[in-house]
Amino acid sequence: MTKAHPIDTLLLDADGVLQYLPKGWASEVLGHPRWPGMQALLDVEAPFLTGQRTDGFPEAIAELLRTSGVDLPVEAFFAAWSLILIDQRALELVDQVRARGVKVHLATNQQSMRAAIMRDQGLDDHFDGAYYSYELGCKKPDRAYFDHIVRDLRVQRDRVLFVDDTWVNIEGARRAGIRAAHKPYADGVAGLERVLRWHGVL
Repeated sequence: MTKAHPIDTLLLDADGVLQYLPKGWASEVLGHPRWPGMQALLDVEAPFLTGQRTDGFPEAIAELLRTSGVDLPVEAFFAAWSLILIDQRALELVDQVRARGVKVHLATNQQSMRAAIMRDQGLDDHFDGAYYSYELGCKKPDRAYFDHIVRDLRVQRDRVLFVDDTWVNIEGARRAGIRAAHKPYADGVAGLERVLRWHGVL
């Protein structure tokens, strides 16, 4: 456990911290020999993550597949892409943290289509609140994203802990004056528990 100010507010990333894609997703969706690379997918998704565009994501992906010469039906892409596996053990940890009086909020980069899938699975029900990037108009690791949350919650930055599996987001939170902890994707729920215990919220 750290000896700094106690944590009042916990911000948790979703992908790689609370939920995961099924094994084989990468090979099924991204394994096509003509697939242009992960960055191409991220570039298409970028305006949807910040809410600059809210409609037309399937059409944008279909266009990416077509122009890249990937003979994969867009329906097959989204069938695999929408299989979100929420780790119930991670949610149990969230419930335990909240039972100790710490406010826990979801802090995730998502566009509206995927956020709807997550909400349909009841993810938000385990949190005091949720901050989806497409609703804020900004995304991690931008300082504006973290500043928005701090202002909205009216909390002290040094009493907030942010947990994410991506280093660039950790660095963004720290630049915003928020305490942040890296939880490697491969560490699963055990890694999340270690982080939460180390910071004294479990």
